[in-house]
Amino acid sequence: MKKSLAFVFVASAAFAGVNDLNWSVDTYEPRPPIITGSVASGFHGAVAPMSRMNMRAVNALNDANRSWKGIAWRNERVNAQFALWTREGAEQVRIQTADLVSPEGDRIPAAACRTRFVRYVLSSQVNKQGTVVHPETLIGDCLDTADSVDMPPNSYRPFWFTVDVPAEAKPGTYAGTVTAVAQGGRKIEFAVSVEVQDRTLPAPKDWKFFLDLWQHPLAVARYHGVKPWSKDHYALLKPLLEELASIGQKTITATLTDLPWNHQNFDPYYTMVKHVKGTDGKFSHDYSLFDEWVSFAQSCGLGPQIHCYTMVTWGNLVHYIDGATGDKVAEKLIPGTPEHEAFWGPFLADFEKHVAAKGWLGRVYIAIDERSREELMASAAVLKRYAPGLKIQMAGNRPPSTFEGIEIHNYSQGMRANYVTKEFKDEVKVRRAKGFTTTTYICCNPPRPNTFTFSPYAEQHWLGLYAAAQGFDGMLRWAAFNWPRDPLFDTSFNPHHGSWAPGDTFLVYPGPRLSVRWENLRDSIENFEKIRILRETGAATPQLEAALAKIDYTKEAANGSEAYFAARVQAVTDAIAAASQK
Repeated sequence: MKKSLAFVFVASAAFAGVNDLNWSVDTYEPRPPIITGSVASGFHGAVAPMSRMNMRAVNALNDANRSWKGIAWRNERVNAQFALWTREGAEQVRIQTADLVSPEGDRIPAAACRTRFVRYVLSSQVNKQGTVVHPETLIGDCLDTADSVDMPPNSYRPFWFTVDVPAEAKPGTYAGTVTAVAQGGRKIEFAVSVEVQDRTLPAPKDWKFFLDLWQHPLAVARYHGVKPWSKDHYALLKPLLEELASIGQKTITATLTDLPWNHQNFDPYYTMVKHVKGTDGKFSHDYSLFDEWVSFAQSCGLGPQIHCYTMVTWGNLVHYIDGATGDKVAEKLIPGTPEHEAFWGPFLADFEKHVAAKGWLGRVYIAIDERSREELMASAAVLKRYAPGLKIQMAGNRPPSTFEGIEIHNYSQGMRANYVTKEFKDEVKVRRAKGFTTTTYICCNPPRPNTFTFSPYAEQHWLGLYAAAQGFDGMLRWAAFNWPRDPLFDTSFNPHHGSWAPGDTFLVYPGPRLSVRWENLRDSIENFEKIRILRETGAATPQLEAALAKIDYTKEAANGSEAYFAARVQAVTDAIAAASQK
């Protein structure tokens, strides 16, 4: 579908100082969300459930339900969703917030409350054979930074209300209003309140949840039309990485060779280390871009771990420059062969010396994604022989027993292959005592729970609870901003670049604009932290542990409905709130 200027109706907020960066401040949607059938006259609004709003969901709302209450710890973010709808249409719709005030006169300032309109994008999936897996659908997913929207006749528009509870807030209930205002003075007022409990979440940088969301800097350069690694590129990357840091990101994604995952993305991943083969057959390595990227990412709050992809590329190709001709060469180097060791061994020895000189030794991991035991074992042997100070990170889509006997410092187990037996849980505890990290991951699989554009909200809320329930340290997800061609218009992936589900490769939109999936995942991570603190302080109740015991990945969960996930998430959330009062 081509963009049509006929659908321009979202007035984007101004971004100070970015016009000279060719920042794409887009104002279009594929089409506005429309209600067909009978719509009562007037400008309407209601509190909406935490689920995706489509025409059927909006038709089920009660216009009289305009009161919302949240429960939070200090330093926690809480979210609510509201919906507006109109038969005649409404122009210049904007949302106004005010201070939330306790009976004692204490305040959560309006500056701690923000609203964002839910922007609609296209969502579809076609597999490599050309078969439609998911038909094209309009999905509300992007939390837009627009100051106002125009609502056409017979349309609806959700908006998101967020409160960042100050760390110094006193316990108590804070109440206030959120008001939707349209041209001509039409208003809808919502009563909102937040019960602040007498507990405090740490700052995100101190969260123990190990979050690994892969970054794709070159997608940002392509989308915004700037030169890769230029001053403009870094200016565009900065708010994206800072947003990652604000959710507790623990890793920096770096590349050691071109196309570590082959070309299964819209934008290729290119190496951050330039390899040149001299006329004498020896290699030299230029680390300047790698150093620049890692230092920049650290300055934005990412780390401490630096995950470097990879000794075992998908396709086993390694790219380098022929110093004699200047040509780029792609050579197939299979783990376990002398040729593989001849390249990687000397490089790793040199790389170890380099990162040691930078003060990064102990934080640098050679990352290996979804490879066999034989490939991992051969690569680990080379790494141990030439660069024992470097560590291994592995994402495994096979049973954990596949890699028994190989020392993997950061291991992530694919959820679809999560053989979470008692023996595996015991091994995770042993690994934790050694300072090793064990996480779970989702990607294009499993179909549910997941973070696709069309995935129900409850599935993202479930993910952090799963880690807490099963004893994992956190989760891995590809990727934070590996964008398709035009994510603000269509989140679908071209089947020639991978038959991934829409939204599979990103959680943050250009702008940066967050997604509802991002905010739901953050809520889930905050709940993981609350569970951890309640357990560590002896405040976790039997009710909480019983609710968590039902958060497991079984056949029932794999085929679970939205109601299935929502019920289990709600049970844990209620138990956390009850335990937090003790």
